[in-house]
Amino acid sequence: MSLNDYAVTQLTSGLQTFDDYGLSIYIDVSADLRSGDQAVLKAKVLLIDATELHIRIFYLGGRANTLLSYAYQYQQADGTLIFRYDNARHKPDLGFEHHKHQADGKIVAAEPPRIEDLAQEVIDHITR
Repeated sequence: MSLNDYAVTQLTSGLQTFDDYGLSIYIDVSADLRSGDQAVLKAKVLLIDATELHIRIFYLGGRANTLLSYAYQYQQADGTLIFRYDNARHKPDLGFEHHKHQADGKIVAAEPPRIEDLAQEVIDHITR
């Protein structure tokens, strides 16, 4: 299985959890599969409580299968942040690459979650 196929499968199967629990209104996934074993994946999930999950992932395949950049943003319908995982650079430097923005404005070191774990974090938020 190529990286492109693997990346799309991982994303769609991870997001399927929302449908499995009846928590999504819709899930929109798009994949820009590029030559050189590169993939740009985007997803938007609208959930039954009107919150939204936006995902953007850029993979570079080959021997390393590198996750170059990502942003997983969970927000209220009006755009108010609930949380976001990303690896965007900040000025001043945070001192760590992978991080999580929290609703209270804090930014903490955090590795990118697997899509299944991200889905579970969102489900925990909806069902608490």
